Amino acid sequence: MSELVTIKENGIREKVDVCVVGAGHAGCEAALACARLGLNTVIFTVSVDSIALMPCNPNIGGSSKGHLVRELDALGGEMGKVIDQTFIQSKMLNVSKGPAVHSLRAQADKAEYTRTMRKVLENQENLTIKQAEVCELLWEESDEKENMKIITGVKTFTGTVYECKAAILCTGTYLRARCLCGEAITYTGPNGLQAANYLTKSLKNMGIEMRRFKTGTPARMDGTT
Repeated sequence: MSELVTIKENGIREKVDVCVVGAGHAGCEAALACARLGLNTVIFTVSVDSIALMPCNPNIGGSSKGHLVRELDALGGEMGKVIDQTFIQSKMLNVSKGPAVHSLRAQADKAEYTRTMRKVLENQENLTIKQAEVCELLWEESDEKENMKIITGVKTFTGTVYECKAAILCTGTYLRARCLCGEAITYTGPNGLQAANYLTKSLKNMGIEMRRFKTGTPARMDGTT
């Protein structure tokens, strides 16, 4: 991979309360929570068409993830509401066992789920969607504690700076991402979306250790062939 160039500021600056980087499932919930608390919030995504994207598993709920969905619902989250509007089938799992392990799982219409969640974000007061790649976190050293850094804003690939009081990173699997298909390697995130290489470099420059994690998706095959 080629060396990344330094992104210069373009002179445009905006002030907000919270910047949420990434508009996947976690980013959507984080941005909505902040906005509903009355905070001026901006959520960044490389593509508005990839908001709450499901590049792999279209299921919500189930034995383990179902706990998380219900916790989100109890705290006023949106995932449970959106899947109720967009599921194509649902099933109660473990019905042959006791009620303690019964678990509801729904399969989403992936495209409709994305469109519905996008509408929720667009209609939320105090929340703005920005289609832009965040390439750098801006920070300053704390006067109160050694080795503590205070976030002051974020900078996008076009050089625009958003000054903020807090930044929430919901980058998912896109930090210096690469996809492996057999022996072929492409330096992209899921679904061919660009990897967040600049943000990865920014985090490393802040002294944050980066580790590589792996997720695997088996090939889908037509059983009749």
